[in-house]
Amino acid sequence: MNHLMSRRTVVRSAAAAAALAARVHRTTAQASSPAFTLPIGLPGEHLGDGFLIRHGYACENVWYNPGWLHTAEDFYVPDGNAAGAGVYAVADGEIVFAGSEYPGLVVVVRHADDLFSMYGHLDYALAVDQGRVERGQRLGTVLDRTDGRAPSHFHFELRTFLTTRAVNGDAPRYSVGCGFQCAPGPGYWPIDAPEHPSALGWRNPTHVIANRAYDEAPPDGAEVVVASGSSGLATLWSEPADHADAEPIGDLPLDAGDRYRLLSIAAGPEDSQATSADGYRLWYRIEAPEVGPAWVQAATPSSNDTGSDGRPSSVRLDFLLAVTAD
Repeated sequence: MNHLMSRRTVVRSAAAAAALAARVHRTTAQASSPAFTLPIGLPGEHLGDGFLIRHGYACENVWYNPGWLHTAEDFYVPDGNAAGAGVYAVADGEIVFAGSEYPGLVVVVRHADDLFSMYGHLDYALAVDQGRVERGQRLGTVLDRTDGRAPSHFHFELRTFLTTRAVNGDAPRYSVGCGFQCAPGPGYWPIDAPEHPSALGWRNPTHVIANRAYDEAPPDGAEVVVASGSSGLATLWSEPADHADAEPIGDLPLDAGDRYRLLSIAAGPEDSQATSADGYRLWYRIEAPEVGPAWVQAATPSSNDTGSDGRPSSVRLDFLLAVTAD
């Protein structure tokens, strides 16, 4: 953790210089760059590395707002402070909103008529304010929160709407968080509501990014990397473990930074109806040493946070797409 803390200090300095110079930062170009990538990173590190998703999509917002489902993914530095981390556009698009007080600023990017990404708790010195953005373009940095309500973290949503009547339009169904015609949206939904957040247009961000990273199979040169917060050992499978004919075929020691050729991706539905981290599904087929092609679980439910029913609300990322942040 001391290593992460020192990197955050570097990030804050870099972010301040970037804001003053009004420069645009891009993730490192690669021949096999995917169309969608994770929205957060530290300079020179792989996007998503060093972070834990607390309160995953449609998981109970346990310690902050129990009894409500989270409609986003919150990225935290475990046992630390994510302030100053870079926030990046997950795909090409156009900024359609920048403002609010969440606390911190919110940016919303439209990628298609039916797909918007929302970035919350950003520092007030944004790197961009309008116009087109490209996948990997820096939008800003995570706000250093001083309100005492939560450690500094990043709130990220993917959804089919900018505003929609029942959520954040002209007739919000629940008078919480946001209000009339409020583009950021409330960020959570009652756990006992008759409709799941997916029925209203929110989407599981991990599933969307994985399903849309590549149009077809990953190209030659695509790789995944072992995350620094991995479990230390992964089971290799003949098929993703939820397949009826899946069999374990070995174990893979996980050393942070090790890279493996990516052969294919299997992810859950974007409009998943699950209501805990157990509903996350992300598997990578990799070229494993001495075994050959094998499947590994990339997103794993974590007991770091558990809902009122005892089910996990957090998600650990053991493998990441090998794309680095500037």
